[in-house]
Amino acid sequence: MPKNETVSPTRAALYIRVSTEEQAMRGYSLEAQREVLESHAKSHGMLIAGYYQDEAKSARKPCRVRPACMRLLSDVEAGKIDLILFIKLDRWFRNVADYYEVQKILDAHVVHWQTVLEDYETITSSSVRATAAYIRQAYGQNWDNVRCRRNLYQTLYIGHYESNGRVNENFCPPIVPRELFDAVQKLLSNNAKANPTGRVFLFTSLLICAECGHRLAGIRNGRYCYYRCRTYTERRTCPHKKQIREEDVEQWLFSFLGDQLEKQRLEWDIKEARRKQAAASVDRAAIRRKLTRLKELYVAEMIDLEEYRRDYELYTAQLAEHPTIPAEEERPNFEAVETILAKGFHSIYDSFAPEEKRTLWRSVIKEIHVDKERQITRIVFL
Repeated sequence: MPKNETVSPTRAALYIRVSTEEQAMRGYSLEAQREVLESHAKSHGMLIAGYYQDEAKSARKPCRVRPACMRLLSDVEAGKIDLILFIKLDRWFRNVADYYEVQKILDAHVVHWQTVLEDYETITSSSVRATAAYIRQAYGQNWDNVRCRRNLYQTLYIGHYESNGRVNENFCPPIVPRELFDAVQKLLSNNAKANPTGRVFLFTSLLICAECGHRLAGIRNGRYCYYRCRTYTERRTCPHKKQIREEDVEQWLFSFLGDQLEKQRLEWDIKEARRKQAAASVDRAAIRRKLTRLKELYVAEMIDLEEYRRDYELYTAQLAEHPTIPAEEERPNFEAVETILAKGFHSIYDSFAPEEKRTLWRSVIKEIHVDKERQITRIVFL
């Protein structure tokens, strides 16, 4: 190297982030991070190119919602930075997908990063491999039951966004058919939660207090299982004092489920016939089109105000006389209930394990309402 040629110092960007008071109390305050980073940069002969501080920002949040991080990337793209310093990896990111997106930008502009209090960096190839392995291990997705269940509830799969009262039904293109999503939600709502005692209650989350609307809780007393209203046992705000035995619920279902099936099938057929009749009697969409056309005629001065008012009152009165027709509901699976009632099924049922019996009832019944006198007053089929 010629004697008159000098090496430019490394231009270091100091990235500082703190998300909560707890981290500040544990020594991760903005001031503490800044002091450590400044000391490291100066001791290694680096030129501090800028300070980038994200206060009250979680590293799980993508970079696009962290202002200082976005300003830092802008300076990277402008060629103002050679190296990014931060005290630990968790100051930089905890979102794996976002990390790789940001890393693409850094690689494109040959900008590296380095942790000051940990041995991770992207300067040498061996360190890059070690860092990548750590990233996958520490911040990779852990597909436990909780995460899987949370993802199954995620409405973004059907393009629907909802958060803090903000709703956008066309937020993004759907990747899951709405029919499939709705079917999954129905199955999830019908799943029983695991009992911490390991005991199997056949009607967990199916039995509903007819007095207060809350679910009955299962308890075991000796060799028998009972269900009771927790609103009464814990708060005494419900008149449902009596417990109902599990065997009594089973016996009632096998004795009266057929009657309930025929009753509800008849009620359903009548309701559906009335709905179709009401839908055929009036075309609300046609009336609305007439209102729109009426407005256009008035704006175009093809009719006067008196004519507009007269026809407007006529059409709005027609809409008022015919309220909105309710949407067609999903018909309960009456055929599945008929299978349970088939001749000889009771004897087969007796050979089932408790878990199989519970699965059976949950496959055809959504709710069983029980009043304070231990009487089953209503069955809701799936």
